[in-house]
Amino acid sequence: MITLEQANDTIPLFAERPQYPFQSMNIGDSLFLSEFRKAESARVSAIQFVKRRQLDWKFSIQKSREGWRIYRIR
Repeated sequence: MITLEQANDTIPLFAERPQYPFQSMNIGDSLFLSEFRKAESARVSAIQFVKRRQLDWKFSIQKSREGWRIYRIR
């Protein structure tokens, strides 16, 4: 027999677990990532962050000698 258990309403199903500190970034702040793959993932996450919160922010990615930087430009 299968029993259905109702979830507790006080526990969210999908808790927000920010991997990158986009919320606390000001214009001109940047994140440094040494691997392109991680930098590209962070760039996509920044785009999704802006879309979900309907913000008028922009992020840019730039190559440096040591790795990659993601800047908040607006």
